[in-house]
Amino acid sequence: MNQILLTNNQNNNKKNNKYNGNNSKDMKRIIIFFSIAILVFAILIIGVYAYKISKNKNKEEQPIGKPELSLEETENEVKIIAKSEIGINKIIYTWNDDEPKEVEMNGRTDHEESIEVPEGENSLKVKVIDQNGEEIETSKDFYREEDKEKPKIETDETIGNGKVKITATDENNTLKYITYKWNDEQETTIEAEDESQTLIETTIDVKRGKNTLKITAVNGLAKEATVEKIFNGVNNPVFEVTRDKNKLYMKITHDMGFKKIEFTVNGQEYVYDENFSGYNPEQKEISYKFDLKTGENTVIIHAISTEDTEDTYRGKCNYTAE
Repeated sequence: MNQILLTNNQNNNKKNNKYNGNNSKDMKRIIIFFSIAILVFAILIIGVYAYKISKNKNKEEQPIGKPELSLEETENEVKIIAKSEIGINKIIYTWNDDEPKEVEMNGRTDHEESIEVPEGENSLKVKVIDQNGEEIETSKDFYREEDKEKPKIETDETIGNGKVKITATDENNTLKYITYKWNDEQETTIEAEDESQTLIETTIDVKRGKNTLKITAVNGLAKEATVEKIFNGVNNPVFEVTRDKNKLYMKITHDMGFKKIEFTVNGQEYVYDENFSGYNPEQKEISYKFDLKTGENTVIIHAISTEDTEDTYRGKCNYTAE
């Protein structure tokens, strides 16, 4: 009986050992499978990430070309054609020696701008600037035959201190009227005083700052000419020098203030600028007084405004002590 039990226990132990061995092999297979799966998954993730980095890097390194610019001439006009992959910031064009005109694009990728060719020989310069500051520039000469039946318009700024003179003439026909306006303000019309008039002139104040003046002249044949010009309205310093008994009083004014004023009185120089203790660039009126000496007195005042306009006053006076 004892021998039978012993044999049965031995058989059971053999079965248990065999079962445990199978479990151990299965566990190893599971661990190996998951290890390989995790490794493959990690390799896939690394590969996808590396591909994205490489793609973005290639995209960043890919050079972006400069803006494109071309000019097409049509009847009495020039078409400016501009393109840019990253967007256009602005287009700047200039006829001859006129003030440049800017057209804001605000990031548009392409644009066509048609501008009228002035009469006669003309040179056009065009510049296109993209959103990155890259620019391209070109220039070309254009000719437009003059229409002899149209009036002519001229402007003269040399008359001084914030004024401009407008002159409209017609050698072959009479003039009916001229109109002018600043920017988008209301037009002012000046009619011809008689039916045979071939000249109309007027003098107007220049608006302060940078403004566009548009002038149109119309003759008896209903032919019209138009001129647009940009003016930078500035004023010169104004001098007021007076004498009272043995005193000389000087007042210099400018509506934007002064950068520098130099006084020379009887050879003695005085300077009002940033090195002067009481200097104020926004002060619009500066006054000084000096004692006159017996005999001839000379005064020279040179003033420069904060908008860089300048003027000079020169004067002499004789004084005899009472």
